[in-house]
Amino acid sequence: MRQPFVRMWPPLPPSVYVRRPRESLPFPLEEESCEIFVNARHGLLHGARALGLERGDEVLMPAYHHGTEVEALIAAGVVCRFYDATESLEPDEAVLDGLLTERTRALYVIHYYGFPQDCARWRAWCDDRGLLLLEDAAQAWLATSGGVPVGTAGDLAIFCLYKSVGIPDGGAVVSRVPVRAAETGGRKGVAPAANLHAAWLAARSRTAAEVRHALPGAPRRPASTSVAVETDATRAEHIFGLVDDGAPASSVTRFLLRRLADPRVALRRRANFELLLAGLDGRVPDAFAHVPDGASPLVFPFETDDVEGTVERFWRAGVEAAPFWTALHPALPIDDFPNALAWRRRFVALPVHQELRAGDIERIAAAAEPPRRRRTELTVEPVDDPETVRDEWTALAEASGNIFGTWEWAASWWEHLGGGQRRISVCRDGNGIVAIVPLYLASRRPVRVLRFIGHGPADQLGPVCDPIDRPRVARALRRAMSGSKDWDVLAGDLLPASDGWSALLGGKIVGTAASPVVEFDGSRDWDDFLATLSPRLRHEIRHDERKLAREHRISYRLANDRARLDADLETLFALHASRWPGSAFSTRHREFHCAFAHRAFERGWLRLWFLEVDERPAAAWYGFRFGGVESHYQGGRDPDWRRSSVGLVVLAHSLRESLRDGTREYRFLRGSESYKYRIASRDPGLEDVLVTRGAVGAAAAAADTASRAARATARPLRRVVTS
Repeated sequence: MRQPFVRMWPPLPPSVYVRRPRESLPFPLEEESCEIFVNARHGLLHGARALGLERGDEVLMPAYHHGTEVEALIAAGVVCRFYDATESLEPDEAVLDGLLTERTRALYVIHYYGFPQDCARWRAWCDDRGLLLLEDAAQAWLATSGGVPVGTAGDLAIFCLYKSVGIPDGGAVVSRVPVRAAETGGRKGVAPAANLHAAWLAARSRTAAEVRHALPGAPRRPASTSVAVETDATRAEHIFGLVDDGAPASSVTRFLLRRLADPRVALRRRANFELLLAGLDGRVPDAFAHVPDGASPLVFPFETDDVEGTVERFWRAGVEAAPFWTALHPALPIDDFPNALAWRRRFVALPVHQELRAGDIERIAAAAEPPRRRRTELTVEPVDDPETVRDEWTALAEASGNIFGTWEWAASWWEHLGGGQRRISVCRDGNGIVAIVPLYLASRRPVRVLRFIGHGPADQLGPVCDPIDRPRVARALRRAMSGSKDWDVLAGDLLPASDGWSALLGGKIVGTAASPVVEFDGSRDWDDFLATLSPRLRHEIRHDERKLAREHRISYRLANDRARLDADLETLFALHASRWPGSAFSTRHREFHCAFAHRAFERGWLRLWFLEVDERPAAAWYGFRFGGVESHYQGGRDPDWRRSSVGLVVLAHSLRESLRDGTREYRFLRGSESYKYRIASRDPGLEDVLVTRGAVGAAAAAADTASRAARATARPLRRVVTS
């Protein structure tokens, strides 16, 4: 019987129909100028015409391309002048400048494999030369560059939606001059959606894989993997042709987008890519050997000298694999572009989509040839006394800049809030400890639940390791946990979403939380940073402090006297309680915070600021500086000073001091309060993740999901009843 089959593009999970529609959709779907065609090539054709490109106008086009984009521009009457990209697939300014003529109107840039190009640079290059910028984000929907969605820099950008999420069709275009799809009845998309459901089942069941293989439209191994110019007119029309004149996307696609268009898809894809990098180290080109934060990988480019044999091997293992862009458009003189030819001849695309499970990733890695360089597999060993690994623990926490990953946080939490049985372990290789995994058995009945030490007051947890080692650590943990029978559920509270632990550990995301961040990159001083904020907020920050200083004697005091620390903490607790009674610093939590604050003070991590007005504390800011990161944990203020905005004044002071001292990042931590987003530059987010084992674990996860759904439904109902 045929084994389960892993498809190249994401299939469609049946659970999509019980998902709540998203209130907002990611870029560009809510832009007024966005239109969704059946295919993105139609958006490019109509967009080129709308932008005023005329017959005979020239567009600088990368020689490494699919061909449909070339066909669309030719259909618009445009002449493509090809350029060879660098080894890292970036355009070369000198080459581009050498191609410019008086008929050149635009530069075409492709975001290959979901890795963003530096389009701010190419936007400036085009502006200097009076050219249009056309962004091809067909492979990079949901990717960002510098926190900005890919596609925002161009005069026109196209996105291939169905390669990113499991929908029947859909190509979006966003343009400076809006375009609209043809007024037709459109397609329903029901049959393609059913086929995508079948693909989801085929990846999980041998029987379903056998049935799926017999259905029309099932993936078939490429008949040829050699690079060749398409001369057969019928086949060329099938590969490059426009097929129709720009019909709108199907009704099923539009329905599903509200349930599938989730920015977190990019996080899952990055994690899967990193897992394959760890397993196939040395089999990917240097340009893709590191996954930038904003990438949304489309495929994994596996490098090989034997494309035919490699494709055959993956298909035998039940993995769809294919050479990328081997059919050449007749307009391209490929022999003139050696780099583009080399990329077409050397790489096989492998799946990295968000519906892959941890076992699928392992199967993909196992189907490859032995990698040229492979890191030593990690061993997982229990730790009876955490004090024995304290130094290594702190060093690993510093590598991530996470104060909540320190030994001091875990030790203080265990002393005052902990309970159950500690299950701390370390991951080792030949060079020493690579990770600390601070777990404990939180409950035994009716379900044995593992949790990370420190949850509750912490804002970011998970295995403590250098970011580069996350895939190796996750693989070692999965092996260790699969061999253990004394747990049912691992409840991962508030794991950093950008770290991709849900995918790395093969877990399910059951909750999310905001975690806004300020990045100081490029800000030389305080005025420079203020210039990045809105004019209104910039005015408020300057005005409020100056007005307070004109009318009163103000000063800022950092808690730096050990003998006074307990009194300072009591002042913090009182100011916080006067603003938010009974919240973060409950009686039980106060003891924990006092213990940790003393430890943090001794290590130089504590940052406790007071704004004193007329020599009395009016506001407090409580946080930590660790690993080059400033973390704003809590604050408080005297309600008598509410109209003077003392909370904003002390917050601005903490930001100013953090910038002056050279920290790279300022974290607002958990919470989606509006004031944070007025200042923050991005929000990597946090996730609650469940990893289950056996029937008991699966039942517990299902009950948890049902409970969360019931609470989410009850909240709006309560508002209706009480309004």
